Amino acid sequence: MTAHVVVQVKNNQPKLYQAVQSQFQSLFDAQKEKIVVEHKESGHGRQEERYVFQLKAKLPPELTEKWPTIRSIIAVERHRSANGKGTVDTSYYVSSLSPKHKLLGHYIRQHWRIENSQHYILDVVFNEDASRIAMEDAVENMALFRRFVLNIVKQSNCGARSQRNKLKRAGWNDDYRAQLFFG
Repeated sequence: MTAHVVVQVKNNQPKLYQAVQSQFQSLFDAQKEKIVVEHKESGHGRQEERYVFQLKAKLPPELTEKWPTIRSIIAVERHRSANGKGTVDTSYYVSSLSPKHKLLGHYIRQHWRIENSQHYILDVVFNEDASRIAMEDAVENMALFRRFVLNIVKQSNCGARSQRNKLKRAGWNDDYRAQLFFG
């Protein structure tokens, strides 16, 4: 059995990002009328439409050498509107699956569902978005620490049901905190 990948391409891989982005740019410029809506969603005072484009990967030789299993590239355009303001965001992905694979958009949505769920918990439970830590190493260390604690709390079967309540109780009670961390 062979495992396949779908990986988001970000600016920290500038050559790959540029190659994928430029391959889609001509499609975006010339063929807007061929877009098919992948998903429409509304809630929480906003509306979102997602469009998924899939192409056969045509990467330069140096990138093909570094990413030999990549067969397709994917662009996801998200059109959001909330409170009368609209935004468009485009994310790029590479995959070892065929560009004709019907579940690529689904796999990407599942990734974002998990990612958004974790971000929501980190912000609500740890108030992460309001953090005033500025030193780069400290920011990374605290983010790692928060995720470490969150994983321990998620796996715990002791006491409170919600993660927020488990963390509050751990802050108030030394015995509960020890039970949470050391079983």
